[in-house]
Amino acid sequence: MELETPRLIPNCVKTFERYGTVGMQIALGDTNHFVHQGKPVKAQDEMLEPVLSWLTEQYDKTDLKETWLMTMEIAITLFVGGELVIELCRIFHQSCGN
Repeated sequence: MELETPRLIPNCVKTFERYGTVGMQIALGDTNHFVHQGKPVKAQDEMLEPVLSWLTEQYDKTDLKETWLMTMEIAITLFVGGELVIELCRIFHQSCGN
């Protein structure tokens, strides 16, 4: 899965990261202002597209991370289960041989 990188203005990214995902969601959903380069700006105005693009990017990063974590958990479970089966077979064969 490849992340689609939106074209964001570098200055905007610094501002968005300072407020964080939740802060920008609140600013977007409310009539709150946030400060960008020393000026109060509404997320619904000229910043709407950059905010939405940045939030989408953050969601995609989180989704990718969760997918990899789930994949690793499944792999670890399979390895542990396989090791358990091998160990049980070894114990069973030793007890049958004696």
